[in-house]
Amino acid sequence: MMKAHLLALLKLFVLMTFASCASLRESDKSTYYDHAFDDHNRAPASFGPPQQVATSTNIQDPLYQRTQADYYYSLGEAYSQDGETQKAIEAFRSTLVYDPKTIQVRMRLAAEHIKLGQINEALELCEQAVEKDPNYVEARLLLGGLYSTLKVYDKAVEQYESILKQKPNHPDASLYLAAVYSEQKKYDPAIKIFESLIHNPDYTSPHMAYYYIGRIRLEQKEEKYVKAAELAFKKALDIKPDFVEAVLTLGSYYTSLKKEDKAFELYQKYQKDRGPHYRISEILAQMYIEKQMYDEAYQQLEILENQSDDALNVKLKMALILIEKKMYAPAIKKLEEILVEASDSDKVRFYLAAVYEESKQDELAIKNFKKIPLQSPFYGEAIIHAAYLMKGSGDLEGALSLTEKAVQNKKDFPQLYAMYASLLDDKKEYVKAAMVLEEAMKGFPENAQLRFYYGTIQDRLGKRNKVIEEMKKVIDLDPNHVQGLNYLAFTWAEENINLEDAEKLARRASELEPQDGYILDTLGWILHKQNKFDSALKYLEAAYKLQPTVAVIAEHLGDTYIKMYMPEKGMKMYYRAVELETDQKKKAEIQQKISSLEKQKNLPERTPASLQGR
Repeated sequence: MMKAHLLALLKLFVLMTFASCASLRESDKSTYYDHAFDDHNRAPASFGPPQQVATSTNIQDPLYQRTQADYYYSLGEAYSQDGETQKAIEAFRSTLVYDPKTIQVRMRLAAEHIKLGQINEALELCEQAVEKDPNYVEARLLLGGLYSTLKVYDKAVEQYESILKQKPNHPDASLYLAAVYSEQKKYDPAIKIFESLIHNPDYTSPHMAYYYIGRIRLEQKEEKYVKAAELAFKKALDIKPDFVEAVLTLGSYYTSLKKEDKAFELYQKYQKDRGPHYRISEILAQMYIEKQMYDEAYQQLEILENQSDDALNVKLKMALILIEKKMYAPAIKKLEEILVEASDSDKVRFYLAAVYEESKQDELAIKNFKKIPLQSPFYGEAIIHAAYLMKGSGDLEGALSLTEKAVQNKKDFPQLYAMYASLLDDKKEYVKAAMVLEEAMKGFPENAQLRFYYGTIQDRLGKRNKVIEEMKKVIDLDPNHVQGLNYLAFTWAEENINLEDAEKLARRASELEPQDGYILDTLGWILHKQNKFDSALKYLEAAYKLQPTVAVIAEHLGDTYIKMYMPEKGMKMYYRAVELETDQKKKAEIQQKISSLEKQKNLPERTPASLQGR
């Protein structure tokens, strides 16, 4: 942690401090002006040098040499200011042709090489500058920084120590020397220097010294040092309460100790008293989301929205919070804002379609689901959702066409096969549905859900033995496949075979899904088949309570009431079953039960309202 920060600081010093050198040392015999000043009539880059005929006499003329050097230096400054670094280098090198002794130009030239990452070239120039003037502090600082960048720490130390011999309180030399010591894990000497900086009247940032002490102590790991680190960060904040780096590091330290509440409190206090600061907002927003404090998280994201380099991701998080809060209209607006800037984001498009679906805007949902491209990881799910909505709107043929094409184009998504087979099932094309699932199982032989669907299609085809065979395979693949357990148990119950085994399967399914009305009905019906009517009644009543609109559950409950000598309740359930049943053959069977029951009671036979007029 310490390494990254101080090396970055050194690099910044190299780039910023030495980008230009406004002052000249006495050893320089010429004067160059820094590009930061515009009052010296600097020659524009488009001007050429003074037109003089170069004779053997004027080549040695000091005025000519000075004029040429000034021109090329000014040209170099102009190029540097315009960001044309290579041209600036050429101009400064031309300056050295006419003024080879100047140290200042070497430093400017070194700074330009640093911009291009040409560290070795810059290093050579700085070494030349120091050789020409060993007391040139700025040159030694830059040279030390370059040695540090190259990890030649001993030579870096030599440069900083040379400066401190001349100027014992030089703050920059002290700072960078301490940084190098920390890189070498010489923690005590580094700490000693930082402590001296705190009391150095020439050092104007004592909070930074405390901060660096804290970073070093964190690297030392031992408990006594870790506590010292916390104290150092707090002192830094006492001096400069708005020092966000100290807040972030202290908060990270608390988090590393599993003291998330302390970190949370620290960030909240800073944001309230000194904020808002976007970096604190990034952390707080995530913490609020994890705590499901969505309103507070949204406020932090609003701070980030116009400041973050990743504004689209921030907007997406805001949209997801709105979705979580079921605020669909503003969520749609936010997602559409993102798509204006990132129209090719299939993830955002999928979320938008899903929100349209959730808010019952099916046409817009289908439209956006269909826009998800084939290569997208969301493609398969998008097609399934679109097909489901199309079927719900009455467009079964369109849903079939969409999924058939998808299956042809994307054969690595088993759920698409299942959806296609389901739609064929709805159209009663059972043979084709079975063929689709057989093809799918070739590619996904271990997929229990595909085999389950295949088993249900066999049931449609009236192949009960095949149903039992396939459901056994489902359970072999996934012993906790609830649907498979329930289906096999119910099939055995309907066949009135293996009732003890069926009961075991149904009980296992009910343990896995205790609130599933269909499973409770299966278990109750198996118990009924075993003449365990008291136990059966308990499960069937619970099933009906959970699923009061399922005809077969009402019928089973009615059958059990009759076995328990509760004819009135039984009659009521039969009437309910007739009202719910959509299969006419099954409806007639239930009506026959009603007729038989009414005759047994010597009651006048009456027709349920749902059958009147037929």
